[in-house]
Amino acid sequence: MLESKGYRQDLPDYRYHYKKNRHINTITVTIKKLASWLVVLYDVSAEPSKFKVRLWRDFKRMGALYPQMSICVIPDNKENRKNLERIENMIMKDGRLTKIHGRAITENDQNRILHIFRDERNRQYDEILEECHEYIDEINLNIKNKKTIQEEVEEMEEALDGLKRWFARIKSIDWVARPANAIRVEKSLWECQDLLHKFTELSHPKKSNRTHSISDSLRS
Repeated sequence: MLESKGYRQDLPDYRYHYKKNRHINTITVTIKKLASWLVVLYDVSAEPSKFKVRLWRDFKRMGALYPQMSICVIPDNKENRKNLERIENMIMKDGRLTKIHGRAITENDQNRILHIFRDERNRQYDEILEECHEYIDEINLNIKNKKTIQEEVEEMEEALDGLKRWFARIKSIDWVARPANAIRVEKSLWECQDLLHKFTELSHPKKSNRTHSISDSLRS
């Protein structure tokens, strides 16, 4: 559960006039402007469906609003606020956007939110790790089939650069410096790099032999 803090302000009085028994009566109503909200994120099983209906009714009795809008939770930092301004300008050209600044109400709420983010980052690291394994399998298959032409080398170089950029992007939005899943990806990327080096040498045997002969002459 997230709490958005603000101030409660009074709007100008609204005067409602109605006629009863030939007399004009006036009622003055002071409308309260709420500036503090509770944002509740919940997820329950689809069955039994009556439980979901009960929750919906309970929240509606509390005055809950189910906005027909996409909702996302973003870590609050300077970079994200700057990006949000850019995104807001894009959306407002042909849509609508409402921002709510809030924090978890209890420590348990905070831990649940952090757990959701941690699961998402780990899922993304696992995706990169799976791509690394496929990358290694493809190079080994090319070596086995003696498919070591220059075009294949360039293609694998571009693929590895893409994996590195993907990994850097995920690390940039992760608040844990070196989580276990990220360390596994780093090791796998190093393995990919070593295998690519071997693959490159096989595609340039003359260049590789010449390099070794120069190195040997320098040692002597």
